Amino acid sequence: MNDRVKADLAEEFMPLALSIASEMGDGSIPEEDLGQEAFVGLMEGLEILSRADEDEYGERLPLEETIEEAIRARIREAMAEQKALAERDDRLIAQVELMNKSISRLTEELGSKPTVDELANDMGISQVKVLEILKLTGETLPEDELTQAARGLWMDNPMMKDML
Repeated sequence: MNDRVKADLAEEFMPLALSIASEMGDGSIPEEDLGQEAFVGLMEGLEILSRADEDEYGERLPLEETIEEAIRARIREAMAEQKALAERDDRLIAQVELMNKSISRLTEELGSKPTVDELANDMGISQVKVLEILKLTGETLPEDELTQAARGLWMDNPMMKDML
């Protein structure tokens, strides 16, 4: 399938893509974004058709069904990604709230802000996790030598550097 045929089919099937996006929308993703995902799915469907004109049984792939399934698959994937991001954000908010409560309580008990180590022990999480949450919130706490070493390990980790 050449580029001109793909372009013509994309134009022909765009109303279907937008209709599917509207039908599948649940409010978790803005309609404009769903439309873009549907278009990506449409293009993926056309790519499937251009790579394999036949299925494993030697039968010709059905044009509309292949495109529709590719569109639906792409929208489902986008919605799953959005759900995973929302769940991650919810966990982070819960961790921040728990940390704030722990900092307040320990500050009252100790008469000064707790160290990262004290906070990690109180919360039952690693110092590295405490540092990660602190970095995201912009909060600072006193550090002991062990925490400084943990921060060094954390900062040397390429995945953690991306969070800065």
